[in-house]
Amino acid sequence: MIANFFNETKPINFMVLLMMMVITYVISVIFSHSFEFSLFYFLNKSFYFLLVLFLIFVYDFIIRKNALTDHNSFALFFYVIFFGFFPLSFDNDNLLIAYLFLLFSFRKIYSLRTQIRTNEKIFDSAFWIGVASIFYAWSFIYIILVYLAIWIFHKSNPRNIFIPIIGFCVPISFLYVYFLMTDQTDVFNTYWHLDYSFDFGEYLQAKYLFPLLFVFILGVVSIVPTAKKSLNAKQDFKATWNILIAQIVLSVIVVLVAPVKNGSEIIFLFFPMSILYANYIQDIEKYWLKESILIFTLLVYFGVYMV
Repeated sequence: MIANFFNETKPINFMVLLMMMVITYVISVIFSHSFEFSLFYFLNKSFYFLLVLFLIFVYDFIIRKNALTDHNSFALFFYVIFFGFFPLSFDNDNLLIAYLFLLFSFRKIYSLRTQIRTNEKIFDSAFWIGVASIFYAWSFIYIILVYLAIWIFHKSNPRNIFIPIIGFCVPISFLYVYFLMTDQTDVFNTYWHLDYSFDFGEYLQAKYLFPLLFVFILGVVSIVPTAKKSLNAKQDFKATWNILIAQIVLSVIVVLVAPVKNGSEIIFLFFPMSILYANYIQDIEKYWLKESILIFTLLVYFGVYMV
């Protein structure tokens, strides 16, 4: 039943998932330890509520525009579910904004598979990573993904090697000029203190442990058959698959070095892992297995709020 419903891309599917996101956000705000009754708090949460909804539209646009999955709603389903798994993703304002700009970058990176406006896409992808790095410094790691995309999509030439550097530095330069004009260069320097932590003790709590185990186990299960599929696929799919795997690796690195580990940093895995899962689920021929995975996913989703 669930599998049949999300096996399509009808407007009703999108509306149901959008409503799930709304409910998830409201519940996370209600159960937040920082919940308070004030006009500023209401306006702040309203702004980020709209931002979260916008993230869904951007994500859906990227996977549809670049054909990252077949014509189904599985990727969007897992994307929404991930926010339910790690509701503190809603509480880290800077992280949410950085993630939005990274989505803009990923859109340009995956679209490099076409021959249209290559230089512009390379510049834009690096530019948005630069903007994201202002809000979350470790975002700069994804500049590696830009260079990998240039290589994988056969866009390598001497000029393309320097474009990402220029694109990344433009927003950073504007920020520096602003602080220079306001005599706050010391504040600018604090942006590039790459704090890190390898303390994973927080993940041992049940509310983090079970979702993380689910993400890891399903990831391991999904990657093997999907990799085999890519070996027999057209060159276009192989290239996109290689970018996706590289993005997963880079996202894991960002999560591992994140200075604050409270579940919000897992947001970097939402995009690539949801696409990976969708490609696995859509190819499962045994209906009972597909249905069981989706039902278990929902059980973990609801279980997060019961521990």
